Amino acid sequence: MTRERFFRPKRKEIERIGERLHGWLKKSIRIAFQLLLLTLSLLVGHHLYLSLSEDPFFHLKEVEIRGCQKIAKKDLQTLIGLEGRPNLFKLSLKEIEKRVSSHPWVEQVSLRKVFPDRLLIEIEERRPVAILQLDELYYLDSKGVIFSPLGERDGYNFPLITGLTKSAIEKDPQGAKDLLSKALELMKVIDQEGAPLLDRISEIHIDRHLGIHFFTQAEGIKVRMGWDQFGEKMRRLLLIWKDLQKRGIPVSFIDCSELKRVVVKKVSQERNEKGGDERWAKRIR
Repeated sequence: MTRERFFRPKRKEIERIGERLHGWLKKSIRIAFQLLLLTLSLLVGHHLYLSLSEDPFFHLKEVEIRGCQKIAKKDLQTLIGLEGRPNLFKLSLKEIEKRVSSHPWVEQVSLRKVFPDRLLIEIEERRPVAILQLDELYYLDSKGVIFSPLGERDGYNFPLITGLTKSAIEKDPQGAKDLLSKALELMKVIDQEGAPLLDRISEIHIDRHLGIHFFTQAEGIKVRMGWDQFGEKMRRLLLIWKDLQKRGIPVSFIDCSELKRVVVKKVSQERNEKGGDERWAKRIR
């Protein structure tokens, strides 16, 4: 009995070692087989790619460009820079996207290969909301991006933003961006709250000391708005504006820079005849 108890643990240990070796061997064979399959797949895939990339069936025959309104398609074709009839598999979409995005009027671009022989390019153009006066006139989008000078044949169909200079923007880009953001914020409020009554805006002027003011297109009235709370100021301005129109009082200047006090500079009868004017202030509670 003593001898039997002495040899039995050794047999169990040998059996456990054998089982572990057998499991390791099976796992190694499975991994080796998977690696072999992966290698064969890569070789076949590489060979297939080389064959397809040389096949004339996949040579580019058509480049379709969608979404161009302001941008001339020939300008984009120049930027795309495809010579001859390259194989669709060899085209680098990232490189083409980079070149197309360099156009100042392109905000976003998406590209897609349409097999066997087409390339589809979809353009989202920038939408100007104002014209910025610097050393020359530039388009400005809703994000405050100055993206393109006006062309000779471009119309002046957007509000003009004045008060900044090119040197000031170069000296303090972030400060200039903040000022433009204020002007755009006011434009948005005018569009939402006041455009039907105040007619179209001809100019928005940025004054670093007095804030933002604008001029109406039809009457040429100057309206000072300060730096903040444009929504509330606009609603209060419209109350005064309706009252002035109802009473038939012509004005040349309205100061809304203080939230609870509106100052109106009326065009008097004397000004109509000799150039005089008068002021009228109303406190809104």
